[in-house]
Parts: sequence; structure tokens; C-alpha cells
Amino acid sequence: MGSLTLKIVRLALYLTWTLALMPVQWIGLALGCRWVSTLPTLYHRWCCRLLGLRVRMIGRPTTQRPVLFAANHISYTDITILGSLIAGSFIAKREVAHWPFFGWLAVLQRTVFVDRRIRSTATQRDAISQRFAAGDALILFPEGTSGDGNRILPFKTALFGAAAPRGRMEPVAVQPVSLAYTRLNGIPIGRAYRDAVEPGIGKREGLNSNGLHPSAWRCGAK
Repeated sequence: MGSLTLKIVRLALYLTWTLALMPVQWIGLALGCRWVSTLPTLYHRWCCRLLGLRVRMIGRPTTQRPVLFAANHISYTDITILGSLIAGSFIAKREVAHWPFFGWLAVLQRTVFVDRRIRSTATQRDAISQRFAAGDALILFPEGTSGDGNRILPFKTALFGAAAPRGRMEPVAVQPVSLAYTRLNGIPIGRAYRDAVEPGIGKREGLNSNGLHPSAWRCGAK
């Protein structure tokens, strides 16, 4: 898993890089700058390097806008990986907005926060549709939780209704994305050990006492 020193160095570099870019993105959002949609991509690409994540992309993200990317969810690092490849915003449960540090990052990337309660579905669809009307790219984890990386969990399909044709809005492209963690320290891993690479945040993990997610600490050792 790597040395304690390597963990500390990687996480220190990650925090330094993150804290340096947060005010830049905030200023860009306040001024309405167009580059606020692409700066997160640069940020996430460097985060992958700093945290030792090697990303191999098969295929290409569509350039059509608006677009909804639907991806399976395995790990907290899915966000960094997808963010490094796609200039877009995520759709996340509303609780994320109140998380220390990571919630702030989500807000800065213009995340759409949704309420999972059934009675709020129509309101959430309208909020997402407004982003599509503006020509945005959004990233959704339709499973609604994280899996073990070996199988796809049943989709929660309610939010897909936001991609349905509405009035004069441009047609929304829907592109499926498949994520797989296949190597650990350069060594291929099989199905039995895939879940140990980087557990997700579903029901298995939360934030620790200092607001840092456990997977962020383990990631420093990869």
C-alpha cells in the first residue's frame, strides 16, 4: 500500500493544489467567467497525478451539448477521475453540500444537489432541465450508491426524465460511462480484490472527525 511518508506527501500536495485553486474558481464564478466550466478539468487531472491515479480512457466523451453522462459508482475517487476527463458538473445528493471541504468543492464545480425523497422528484428534474437548457454537461451516478466494481446495481431512473425533450430545448444526449479499477500498484487485480482498491462511500463510509474522507487517506498510498 505504500509508505506513510508517501501518503503524507501526496495528500499535502493535493491539499496545497486544492486550496490554491479554490479562490480562483470562486472568483471566476462570481464574475461569470466562461472558464469556470473547464478549470475543474485541469484541477482533477493534476489531482490524479498527485494521488497516483493512472487513468486509461477507452472511447471519447461526446462533444454534443447538452449531455448527461451516466456512470457506475465504485469509489469516492470516481469524481476525480471523471472530472479529469469531462468538463461538466455532477449531480449529487443534497447532503454532500453540507460536507466540510468536499461539499465546498462540489459547490465550486456547480454541482446540482438533489433530494432523494419521491415527492421532490419533479422539482429536481426541473432544476436539472434548467442546466440542460443552458447547454451544460452533467454527470449522474444513477445507481444512487456505490458498488463493488464487479456488477451494476439497479438504476434509480427518476432523474433521467430531465433529459426528455421539452419545448424548444436542444435534444439532450445521454452517454453511458463504465468505470473499472483494474490495477493496484501496477499489479492486475481480480474480482475478489477489486472492492479493496478503493471502497465507495455508500453505506460503508462517511467523513471522519476532521472532515477528511477515509478513502482520501488510503488514496495517498496508491
